[in-house]
Amino acid sequence: MEAGRSGVPTKEQLEKINGFTRREMKAEEVYVFTAALCDNEVDRDFECFSKDALEKLAPLFVGKTGILDHERTSRGQTARVFAARAETDGTRKTALGEPYTRLLAECYVPRSAQTEPFIESIESGIRKEVSVGCAVTKRTCSVCGKPACEHVRGRTYGGKLCFHILDGPQDAYEFSFVAVPAQRAAGVVKKFSGARREETDLQDVMKRLETAESGLTLSDGEAREVREEIKRLRERAESGDRYREALAERIRRAGAVAQPELGRGLLNAIVKGLSVREMEELAESFTKAAERKMPVTPQLFTEKNGETQADTAFRI
Repeated sequence: MEAGRSGVPTKEQLEKINGFTRREMKAEEVYVFTAALCDNEVDRDFECFSKDALEKLAPLFVGKTGILDHERTSRGQTARVFAARAETDGTRKTALGEPYTRLLAECYVPRSAQTEPFIESIESGIRKEVSVGCAVTKRTCSVCGKPACEHVRGRTYGGKLCFHILDGPQDAYEFSFVAVPAQRAAGVVKKFSGARREETDLQDVMKRLETAESGLTLSDGEAREVREEIKRLRERAESGDRYREALAERIRRAGAVAQPELGRGLLNAIVKGLSVREMEELAESFTKAAERKMPVTPQLFTEKNGETQADTAFRI
């Protein structure tokens, strides 16, 4: 296997990885990938890291573990961060007009029969989105600059969007693979490797394909990777179709209890025109309504445990 390709670490990466292992690992024994943990864009929760916070978070994440769905048990451990850095793109601006900065983490996973399915889920693009668990000491309102005020996140005041600016990182707990991250750009970074080991960003290649007015030449490596990416996208689309059908069935079952007067045909018609996010919201609404009408059954509903945490702890 070639260093820098197929998740094989470079010599420098392997040296850093062995700083966390009990025995010296060989390059073929570990799989490496890069994840964009968070950035300075306003996220779905109307929160935003400052550039300074991202720079201070980088060393805090080194050595931290990667888990699944923020389940903080050893059973969910999947990867470990061996290096992290804040990267600023001077050619790109955030929605607020600031230079775009993101926190990149280099991670490793030991190769074994048990981890191969997880590694394949990353390679195939199925497991991609991530979120972070960390603690900050300061959050201020974007409208008035105060730590506590009457402004509501997500609302606009005098043409200015209200969101909380997170700063003063105190600790980093973990990063987690999730289905829907709060930060839209958080996830595994996909890169191409050409014949001379020169890495090309996928977005750059796709932009060239979209804007080309005439013939466009790709290297053999780029063409091969584009074909593989198309294959992965098709597989993800199939997985998305299965997830959508599972959501539809959940809506039909919970809806039959919550609002039986609607009927299966009407529910199917409603579901057909909804996005996945809207289907998730409707399924959740019907489920809660159904739970109020009848006892919860394992065949129909999944119990959720409540969770509390300190005001300074955030999952982004």
